[in-house]
Amino acid sequence: MPHPANIPAATYVDHPRKLDAMVDALQHESLLAIDTESNSLHAYHERVCLIQISSRSADYIVDPLALPKLNALGTLFADPRIEKVFHASEYDLMCLKRDYQFTFSSLFDTMIAARICGLRQVGLNHLVHDYLGIDLDKSHQRDNWGRRPLPHSSLRYAQFDTHYLPELHDQLLAELEARGHLEEARETFDDMGRMTPPHEGRSFDPDGYWRIGYPARLTPAPDGRAA
Repeated sequence: MPHPANIPAATYVDHPRKLDAMVDALQHESLLAIDTESNSLHAYHERVCLIQISSRSADYIVDPLALPKLNALGTLFADPRIEKVFHASEYDLMCLKRDYQFTFSSLFDTMIAARICGLRQVGLNHLVHDYLGIDLDKSHQRDNWGRRPLPHSSLRYAQFDTHYLPELHDQLLAELEARGHLEEARETFDDMGRMTPPHEGRSFDPDGYWRIGYPARLTPAPDGRAA
């Protein structure tokens, strides 16, 4: 398993042509790993700020803030022939459904798989270390993912959240099969794919800014809103 320092940088997708090229490259894959980064700690209205996608041979970082439409991604996410691998998928699925009304099929969640296998430490960094012998840098968990440009170190952190998921999927799939728990896991994954966001659309919450760390330090965005 390659050390993170030896892995090429992810392809940054910030133009419609790049998005179309990525979808063309990935539409025949049998498995894709997916993750998101949102700005819930730094903005009044949370939104998805990055979508990371990894195949077994390439990593991509999609910038939703730079793209007018993400419809092409929906075809990948809804395709039942492509297994979509997440870690702790509930939050990512809720955000993607809320912001883009995507639908998902053929899910696999490495955290849920680890729990069904009886593991006690099911965080991504623990699983990648225990199964693959790789130590992930988790120092960017609280980054402001809505800022641009993002530093190289933040982009590498985002990339590695999906880069190792295909191999981790294979290890956990084999363990689920060996323990006789695969059917139970599949039922749980299917249930997660059917979940819907708790609120349709975005309603105004006059006290919502209190959940942001240090709201008094918010700086105005170019359009005059706090950001």
